[in-house]
Amino acid sequence: MNQRILRQCGNDGLRVWTLARVDGKPNLIDETFLEELEDALASIGKDPVAKGLLIRSSHPSVFLAGADLSQLSRKSSSDLDGLLSRGQDAFAHLAKLSIPTACAIEGACLGGGYEMALACDYRVLSDSAKAVIGLPETSLGLLPGWGGCFRLPRLVGLFRALTIVVSGKPFRPAKARKLGMVDEIVPGELVEPAAKEWLARGKRSPGEFFFTNLWPVARFVSWRASREVLARTRGNYPAPLAAIKVLRKATFAHFDEAMSLERRAFAGLAKTAAARNLVSYFFLRERAKKVDYSFKSKRLPEIRRVHVIGAGVMGGGIAQWVASRGIDVVLSDLSPDALSDGLRTVDRLLGKARARGILSAVDARAAMDRITPVSKAVPLREGDLVIEAIVERIGAKRSLFADLEKRSEYDMPFASNTSALSIDSMSVAMTDRGRLGGLHFFNPVHRMELVEVIRGPHTDPAVVESLLGFVRRIGKRAILCKDSPGFLVNRILVPYLVEAAELWAEGWSADKIDEAMLDFGMPMGPMRLIDEIGLDVAAHVANELKFRLSHLGSPPDLLERMVGQGLLGRKSGNGFYFYKGKNRHNPVLNHELNSLRHKTKTSSKKEKKGKEEIIDRMILVMANEAARCLEEGVVDTPEDVDFGMIAGAGWAPFRGGPLRHADSQGLSQIVTRMERLSRKDGNRFRPCGLLLDLARHGECFYPNRGVVSKSHPATTERTK
Repeated sequence: MNQRILRQCGNDGLRVWTLARVDGKPNLIDETFLEELEDALASIGKDPVAKGLLIRSSHPSVFLAGADLSQLSRKSSSDLDGLLSRGQDAFAHLAKLSIPTACAIEGACLGGGYEMALACDYRVLSDSAKAVIGLPETSLGLLPGWGGCFRLPRLVGLFRALTIVVSGKPFRPAKARKLGMVDEIVPGELVEPAAKEWLARGKRSPGEFFFTNLWPVARFVSWRASREVLARTRGNYPAPLAAIKVLRKATFAHFDEAMSLERRAFAGLAKTAAARNLVSYFFLRERAKKVDYSFKSKRLPEIRRVHVIGAGVMGGGIAQWVASRGIDVVLSDLSPDALSDGLRTVDRLLGKARARGILSAVDARAAMDRITPVSKAVPLREGDLVIEAIVERIGAKRSLFADLEKRSEYDMPFASNTSALSIDSMSVAMTDRGRLGGLHFFNPVHRMELVEVIRGPHTDPAVVESLLGFVRRIGKRAILCKDSPGFLVNRILVPYLVEAAELWAEGWSADKIDEAMLDFGMPMGPMRLIDEIGLDVAAHVANELKFRLSHLGSPPDLLERMVGQGLLGRKSGNGFYFYKGKNRHNPVLNHELNSLRHKTKTSSKKEKKGKEEIIDRMILVMANEAARCLEEGVVDTPEDVDFGMIAGAGWAPFRGGPLRHADSQGLSQIVTRMERLSRKDGNRFRPCGLLLDLARHGECFYPNRGVVSKSHPATTERTK
């Protein structure tokens, strides 16, 4: 039996439960855990000499991570209600024990894990960087269902409870203590002694009176929170709104009524498409942590030092991230000024990490000490990895890798951080082209979890495996891409941006285009995104991809005219929007651009239907290119496509990614709309062969609710 709770009895009457799994995996709440918890609670309730209960974990980085989602997602509505009831009853039993109870928390304590901690009298948290605490259910399209909506407002007040639950964020120790989520923060080695001191105080007295828990105040606070959520999510995420409602009602309800409220709301949310897609995204993220590449050649030595060549924004960001993960970094640039700027970037990012509690002051200093700045070539040795982050010019990159090869050991891996250039073209000047692969980090490095690992046609499998292992080691998530124009994310994103520019050239206003896509669920409108990227960069990448992929639409000439007039977006202060002066953080439309574009084609009738047409055109070009990437074998599975677009481009996660969204729309309908648009607006909308095949056979990308094998008949046939 894979035991979950180990019980110990001390001579002083202290009872200790250690959360543990014999397989060493993180602690989760599943049927087995609840069964053992019920048995342990029944036993301690009959123990006449027990004076206190301490709950701890044997796992080095996880106290208790909440529900087993793989088990939860397979349950019927009645089974789900039974599981929720069982957990609520167990935690209620824990809360009603006559002896004081305390949790000694080291590592992650999330979701149902924190709900169990809330049922205890006291919570002591380690100050470790691995310690996070919170209720992330709303990020999965759900809400706390094991008593959290009842107990949290009584512990911290309704206002703070709304902040904690609605955000769905895990909190670091300092913030958790400030919010009242835990009683004390101590160094890891003192967590258990501190918890025992709290136990010595006896049962916790009733909670303090919270002003926000008064009925009139609670109504106002909830109303204000609902308004803020609607403004931020545009109503696309039902879970935060449902959580606000349940929290407000549960604050004033009796326990049984509150538990019923939780269960009903949880069951209703579990049926929504948003919850299914968000849970699916959770599994895609977990899957991306384990990307592997099978090969029969030798393994390369573990990477012990990383050379980042190029100290610009990307180079500095990569250096900071790698150094903060305990790996020595050599940051080099031929320009001393650029090197100084790179070090300032590193120092600024480490300062932000320290301020947010992600790194301690000691860890931040240690990370800075791991970075060695140099402005000349340094010796390369076994166990090194070189990451190139210089200017996006193929000639400069070729020369660099040819030089690196001459002064390094035979099997040392090299990687380019290019966002679109061919790895194969970079390696033509090398004797052993197998040493070069790609590591495409996304900007900003410290926020974007995705890394595209690029496998060139000559890249040695051992190099691919070494790069994948490196990405896992530094805590990023990878997708493995074939060396092709734009790789995956930019390949799909660029047609979307080009289509936005085309809509603008036809007469649609930039803010109307942006509003339509914000309503769809994108984190930023495409016109604002072009401004953020820079119109010169966007035009260059679009033209480069058009040159290599003839089926793509050409960027409208207005981009070139804007670039020619110095309208480059945010970096020049104006583009599709003005960013100067008081509009620096709140840009306004640049109406002066109207003279650059074609005469408007829009009519009053078309304006009423504008949002639908904008969304249709923008999303269909992305879905088509996403399917084509799968068809061409840029990545292996629909899961890779959807995870890459959510994690790398901000595709609305509640819609599940472009391919899952296409499935939900019906591929036959998608194809019909594309064919209609291709007749009216051009070949860029012509559906690719894979889409046509799937629609013709009545199939989809995810035939079994989310898992597609490489042997899917239409996919396999098209990618042979």
